Amino acid sequence: MEPSRCSVLVVDRSCTEKTYRPSQKIDSGNSRNSKYFLAHSSDWCTYEVNKVKNQNIDDLIQLFLSIFAEVITVSSGTQALSTLKNRKIGCHPTIVLIDIDHTESVSRDLHARRESFLAMTDGVSLKEITTTKDSLYGLELLKYIDSEISKGKLDQVIPIVCSCKDSAEIMVDCLNKGAADYLIKPIRPEVAKTIFLHIHRSAAIGKRSHSTLKPLIRCSVSYEQRLQEIFSKDQWLAETIFECYTPSEPTINFFPRLDDAAELEKTNFLKKKLVEWEFNPHDLSVEEQFRCVVIIFEHVLELDELKELNVPSEQLHRFLLALRQSYYDTNPYHNFIHAIDVLQATFYFLCEMDFLPSLISSRYKRRSMSNSNRKKYRPNDLLRDTDAFALLLASIGHDIGHPGVNNKFLVESNTPLAQVYNDRSVLESFHAMALFSLMQKYGFKIYETETVYNPKYTEFRKIVVNAIIATDMGLHNDYVEKINGQIKRFKSADFELDTQKKIDYERNIVVGALIKCADISNAARPHPIAKNWSNVLLEEFKCQGDLERKLGLPILPVNDRYSNAKQSDSQIDFIDYVAMPLFKSVGELVPEMGFCLPYIEENKKSWRECIEEDGDGRILRHNSSGNDSGVIVSLDSRQNSPIVVVPAARIMQRDTPGSFLLPIKSLPDCPGSETPTDEYNKPDRDDVVSTTGESDTPLTQDQSKQQKLDWSFFARNKPQNDQNITPHDTISYEQTDQDNRILCCSIQ
Repeated sequence: MEPSRCSVLVVDRSCTEKTYRPSQKIDSGNSRNSKYFLAHSSDWCTYEVNKVKNQNIDDLIQLFLSIFAEVITVSSGTQALSTLKNRKIGCHPTIVLIDIDHTESVSRDLHARRESFLAMTDGVSLKEITTTKDSLYGLELLKYIDSEISKGKLDQVIPIVCSCKDSAEIMVDCLNKGAADYLIKPIRPEVAKTIFLHIHRSAAIGKRSHSTLKPLIRCSVSYEQRLQEIFSKDQWLAETIFECYTPSEPTINFFPRLDDAAELEKTNFLKKKLVEWEFNPHDLSVEEQFRCVVIIFEHVLELDELKELNVPSEQLHRFLLALRQSYYDTNPYHNFIHAIDVLQATFYFLCEMDFLPSLISSRYKRRSMSNSNRKKYRPNDLLRDTDAFALLLASIGHDIGHPGVNNKFLVESNTPLAQVYNDRSVLESFHAMALFSLMQKYGFKIYETETVYNPKYTEFRKIVVNAIIATDMGLHNDYVEKINGQIKRFKSADFELDTQKKIDYERNIVVGALIKCADISNAARPHPIAKNWSNVLLEEFKCQGDLERKLGLPILPVNDRYSNAKQSDSQIDFIDYVAMPLFKSVGELVPEMGFCLPYIEENKKSWRECIEEDGDGRILRHNSSGNDSGVIVSLDSRQNSPIVVVPAARIMQRDTPGSFLLPIKSLPDCPGSETPTDEYNKPDRDDVVSTTGESDTPLTQDQSKQQKLDWSFFARNKPQNDQNITPHDTISYEQTDQDNRILCCSIQ
């Protein structure tokens, strides 16, 4: 961190509120040039201009301006907090220089002048420098700022105390109250030049493992104090997980602006794209993709219920830019483009339901549940504007920080992330946590209040989290069953939404149904688009299979780059056993979504034609040189992704205390350098072949067995009673009397 990118906020009662920059000439009239910083630290001395070297505040400001980008002076703690909280999102780090000498006692005790930040001259009276009472000053201000930093409400703020006192006891007390440093006045140039190092140190600590920041559990702490410390001491945990599993944060620039004419033309062009079901984000440039996201959110935030949020465009843009950067663009499938696709599908569904106004059509009549004579309920009766916003936010953030491997891999390889979430909806739980961490970090705080409990925020968060958890394909059958149950209830003449608990339950089912359809909407897009998505998804499966081979984990045929599994078969089975049951049920629940079924049927027909042909595209084998979608991905190209979190664990020092990435037993130092143990060679099931070697070439010893296996991607002999099937992380139908084959392909 360079000092030229930092700001200094000086809090002293003698100053007026003003901002200085290097290009400005210091106006001594605004900073009371008749006052001086007291250079002497002795309690017994009296101020004598001719005997004591003084530091004029103008000189101090000029000194800071020669080092830092900006200097702000305020006279009270209230002004200081207002300045800090009104900073632009993503602004420069700020050093807060807090005077602890100049207290209210100055106005009552003339003798206190010698301990003041300023020394009086004959032309200045005590009354002139006395301000209205502000209890948030000095050490009280320091404690408050430290508390706000701990709660995550102030970011990139470094509090530093300055005083003429050189007592070691006072210095330690200030540091214990949250000060990063203690400066003795006068502040010399060589000292001022090193202040920025505190910002650099703070940033470095944030990037390091937070093992040393574990909350200190003390038996003697009071019950009330322990509960209060939950808000500050546990904050590091979410930050650590987020920073560990998402791409390193680049500089978030402002959203590029065009001239008015070009802006209007570009916006109208993209709006027409967004209202088409043939929408394909792969056809758009990176800038156009991002503008699509901005267009949707700005459109939705114009709804009546959401206007109260008053989200500035600049804040929205910076949050969305940061969210985009939190996706791994090296993932063939689970990247920001997939998030855009899911967002557009969700938005399209809501527009088709006449719940949201179209981007280009004036035809819009909001449906209402006010008709008391109507016996049947509809999903529109349950949704509110805030639910639509929550659903769209969940759609764009539902795969944030996705590592490119599925839950099954994370659980079987015993990764720390799986341990944190107890092997249950591991990725989805992480995505939800990461999304809200990002919202907090970039000031995108919905329904924020000063109180801890906020019913609106709690309800909003619940909708977002439940929507993201619904995208766990391991819960797919459960959700389809819930949707079918809701259909029956809505058709029943005796069913009433007469309690808030019932309303919340049914609302969550509707939200889950919509985002689930959006998440696997690839199967319902026109075939050229659906095929393109299938190609990149299968390439991601291959990348996971490559890693599984290097780690000695069992490899499913769909993940095996060298298997003879057919892409067409996998897609047909996915349609038959995953997509079609979901879209049929949702189509019955939401008739406006029935348009998807013909697309799914057409895709199934097209994939069958591929099977009958003797052309390309039959085998699930993607060359490293590329594929139909133009995606070129190798294992080495994704070394910065959490996909390699397991081998990275071995590279770390074993004696590192509290290491966040736990080493795995018998893991090679690098892929292929050692022969895996029998524990990794042993497959979980007899019908799963594990191929492990020193390179990416498959072993030949199991080829005969592999060729004899009649792989069925989606269990064609699936039992008729879906309720007897227990969903797992990859929607696998476990062995039953009727069928001993497995489902081995799904979208996570």
